[in-house]
Amino acid sequence: MSREVTMPGLLADKIILITGGGSGIGAAGARLAARDGARVIVADLMPEAAERVARECNGEAATVDVRETASVQALIDGVATRHGRIDGLFHTAMSVPLVNKNDRRVTELTETTWEAILSLVLTGTFLVCKYAGRQMLKQGGGSIVLTATADALIGQAGLDAYTAAKGGVVSMTRSMAAGLSPEGVRINTICPGFVDTPHQREFLDVPALRARIEAMQLTPIMTAEDIAEMALFFLSDRARYLTGGIHACDGGYSAFKGRLDVMEVFGRAEE
Repeated sequence: MSREVTMPGLLADKIILITGGGSGIGAAGARLAARDGARVIVADLMPEAAERVARECNGEAATVDVRETASVQALIDGVATRHGRIDGLFHTAMSVPLVNKNDRRVTELTETTWEAILSLVLTGTFLVCKYAGRQMLKQGGGSIVLTATADALIGQAGLDAYTAAKGGVVSMTRSMAAGLSPEGVRINTICPGFVDTPHQREFLDVPALRARIEAMQLTPIMTAEDIAEMALFFLSDRARYLTGGIHACDGGYSAFKGRLDVMEVFGRAEE
């Protein structure tokens, strides 16, 4: 009589901290990490959101404001005290409404919006990497996965604060990896394209806008789970040799100029 063999999950017994875990890509990451055997700490600025997701994945909830040093320090120290280590950090803290409603091209961009987006995106990334990185150095290793955007890799009009901040994350990824990876701390960044999340429904639920977004990709529009699956791989030991990478996960958005076959339109040259 054959016995069913069960394999350990991708993140079995790992302590995984997810910032911005109360919604969107972070929440998807929390659920999938728990499915793959991790002990998940869901950290978010909104306590109710963190608690809801933590209940869904039998994890822990924590409140954090990634813009504030004391808040980030308290989060990292608390996790390290309770668990003795932090094996992985998936940093997704973001405010989609802040960008969608306020970002502009540089000539119309207010200083207030510029400072708010850089504080949340770039300073927030600096702080969580600084203090989680210190803990990982102390324990002898760990994996950090950051989120940037395809818009930091190619030009996109009207998002000058967001692209500046996320472009900084892209550059920091390489330099932080060069500095920390020799001591066992890996850092990778995922650059999503357009992702189907609740905040983006204001666009996706309008047929004309959805059609324009779909035309910008070579594949169907991705879900939060699609991005999270990629993050889980980088958090796992299967990616132990991967660090300093900037990984586009954008449905081909940054790979092509247009889906129009210009040679078909203008006629192919005779051979």
